[in-house]
Amino acid sequence: MHTISAHELPIVLQDGEFELRMREEGDMIVNFVKIPAGADFAEPFAQLEGGRCQCPHYGYVLKGRIYTDSEAGRQTYDAGDVFYWAPGHVPGAIDDSEYVDFAPKAEFLELIDGVRKAMGG
Repeated sequence: MHTISAHELPIVLQDGEFELRMREEGDMIVNFVKIPAGADFAEPFAQLEGGRCQCPHYGYVLKGRIYTDSEAGRQTYDAGDVFYWAPGHVPGAIDDSEYVDFAPKAEFLELIDGVRKAMGG
């Protein structure tokens, strides 16, 4: 067993105040995410299948208030909430926020590749 500290993880995506720190753990990915108020991933996810993230995520909101949009509508999550995001979502932030999430490695790496291309990198 071991502990994972956000500050020990490399930043794999950064755009302004948005920051994604990531580490592979077996078949899963551990992410620490900082996302500024007003951020919306609709544009970078537009090139993904269905214009939405197709990777499931399990996580915990550390700070702020975030949301996901899906065909079922908008769901919001506050600091202290545990979440599950099914495939077919687009996340965003209402407040400056931080969260940790866990996702299957293969699907998440595919997502990151698509987002990097959309961001021009």
